Amino acid sequence: MHTVIVGQGAIGLLCYHRLSVANSTNGHDSVSLWPSKSTKYSSYSFQELNAKAEKFPLNIAGKGELSNARLIIICVKSYQVKSALQSIHHLIADKAVIILTHNGLGTFEEVNYLLKPKQCLLTLLLTQGARKIADYHIEHTGMGNSDLGRIIGQLPPTKQHQLVDYLQEGLSQVYWHENIQQAQWRKLTINCVINPLTALKDIPNGDINQHVYQEKVRLLISEVVQVAAKEEVTLSKNSLLKLINTVARNTENNTSSMRADIMAKRRTEIDYINGYVHRLGEKHQVATPNNTQLWLDIKALEDGFNI
Repeated sequence: MHTVIVGQGAIGLLCYHRLSVANSTNGHDSVSLWPSKSTKYSSYSFQELNAKAEKFPLNIAGKGELSNARLIIICVKSYQVKSALQSIHHLIADKAVIILTHNGLGTFEEVNYLLKPKQCLLTLLLTQGARKIADYHIEHTGMGNSDLGRIIGQLPPTKQHQLVDYLQEGLSQVYWHENIQQAQWRKLTINCVINPLTALKDIPNGDINQHVYQEKVRLLISEVVQVAAKEEVTLSKNSLLKLINTVARNTENNTSSMRADIMAKRRTEIDYINGYVHRLGEKHQVATPNNTQLWLDIKALEDGFNI
C-alpha cells in the first residue's frame, strides 16, 4: 500500500525510515513524506542504536501521492494534529486509513468532523524512542512494543491483518488491540507521571523510581484511575504503578519528550496529558489536584518561553 507519513519530526522520520527501507526490501509500493513546510532537503540522516549516522534519499510527497495513498500516518505533536489534518483532509482518499501517533488524548474530538464517512481512523501507540539532532537528522534511541487499534470507522479483519503485517515489517512488534482505549489510558497514565515530573525536576526517566517521588506517583495514578472509571475504562492502580516503575527502569537514562521540549523552550503536549485529566475531572466532578497542578506548572514554564 502506498503510504504517506505526515510530519518530519523524530517520530515522523523514524516511521518514514523504517517503512521505506522495509518496502524497498520487500518490493512494496513506495513511502513518501509530507512535511509541515516545504523543504529543499533531498536526503536525511538516520542514526541506528549505537551506530554512526547514514544518509538516505528522501521522497517528498506531492498532492498526487497524498490523494492516492491508502495509508496516512500522522506523526505530529498532539496540539498539531488538528491543523495538520485540516490542511490535507480534502486531498485524502475517501477510503483511506488514517493513523494518529502522538502522546496524550483528546485529539479525536478535535478532528472527528474532518473525517469522511468511509475513512477509518486508528491510533498507533508507538513506544520506540527517537531524538531529533538537527533538521532531517534523527537518532533512534530505543526499541519497544507498539499498540494499534481502531478509534472510528470500519476495517475488515482481512485488511486489519494486512495492515498489522505491513507495519510489522518496518516497525516490528506491532500488536492489534480490539479495545485500544485500555492501552491508550495506560500510556496516558505513564505520560501523566514521567513526562511532567522529569520536565519540572530536570531529571532522567529512571529517577522517577526514587523514594522521594513515590507518593506523588501514587496520587497521580489514583486520580487518573478515578477519571478513567467515569469514562467506563477500568484501570488497576497496582498494575499501573508496576508498569511505570518498569518503564522508568527500562528507560532510566532517557530524556522524556516533555523534558526535551522544556529544555528546548518549545510547547509541550501537557494540554493533552495532565490537562486532559484535569478537563475530564471537571466534566465528571472528580477532583484531580495533583494532575491539575502539574498541568499549571508546565503551562507556567511555557508562558515564560513566549511561545
